[in-house]
Amino acid sequence: MNNEQIREVMRENNIYMWQVAKKLNIYETSFCKWFREELSEERKKQVLSAIEEIKLDRLKQQK
Repeated sequence: MNNEQIREVMRENNIYMWQVAKKLNIYETSFCKWFREELSEERKKQVLSAIEEIKLDRLKQQK
């Protein structure tokens, strides 16, 4: 999965960069800078994990 595909997953799920950055405990500006170049496999895993956590949090809030 490349950066653009990760952005698309975020768009499809209405997840903003600041939300993922908050979940990763980093500044939004730092998170945005990560996307200037292709993410490392480790960072991709971190980002995708944060996205999944946000999705789960939303499901819990709906109940």
